[in-house]
Amino acid sequence: MNVRKVNFKDNAPLIRQYYESNRITVDSFWEDHVIKSNHYQIISNHDVIGFFAIFEKMTLTLFHVFDQHAQLGCHLFQLVKRYEQITNAFVPTGDEFFLSHCLDHFMRIEKQAYFSIYRDEPLDSDRQIDLELIRILTETDTELLSLAGDFFDEDAADRILNGSDYFQVYKVAHNGEIVGFGVIELGRVIKNIASIGMFVMEDKRQKGYAANILKILQRHVESKGYQAISGCWYYNHNSLKSMESAGAYSKTRLLRVYF
Repeated sequence: MNVRKVNFKDNAPLIRQYYESNRITVDSFWEDHVIKSNHYQIISNHDVIGFFAIFEKMTLTLFHVFDQHAQLGCHLFQLVKRYEQITNAFVPTGDEFFLSHCLDHFMRIEKQAYFSIYRDEPLDSDRQIDLELIRILTETDTELLSLAGDFFDEDAADRILNGSDYFQVYKVAHNGEIVGFGVIELGRVIKNIASIGMFVMEDKRQKGYAANILKILQRHVESKGYQAISGCWYYNHNSLKSMESAGAYSKTRLLRVYF
């Protein structure tokens, strides 16, 4: 038995099949870490029997052994932990195999994020607001992103102007006035999901805009065949409330498990 370092593209079909068949809920934050990880395959008699990935040398982001060899999981996890400089793992609670092996070795656990899915139901009619969402595509429009403070990453404008297929940002207006932004990130690892998020101007909060933006984005991505997912930092209670008010519920947590 040995380990072979590979590219993300080599492991992508294996990751996708495992996560989609087991209906494991993840979002774009998780995908960012997986894509940027170093990827490995576990080989036995020239056959791939599993895979794992490591983010920035210290964080295990994936670990799976196929069913035919799953009884080797505990032994292989011990070996994998010796690769690079692993001290911890990022693991969604929906990944039962990965989580169980992490729990065998944990020293402490930190709660990182909520991953939420959306119910198929509209907002009550008295809560619905007529909003206009316009996709940001030009350099002039990207200057509006500064209105959101540090909500957007530094490279957000570059990704928009470079024609990113998966990253979409919308300015949101009500009666001609910008009230916030909507964000869609199409799945790059799990192809049938779309992560949706929003930002509402500080003076426009607690007026129902957040729920309406999320609901519009949900309907938009679902019309394209994607499942809408939202994630937020575990301790961002306002974001969680906004997602819940839009009909979402948190099915999964993202944990950081220290060994």
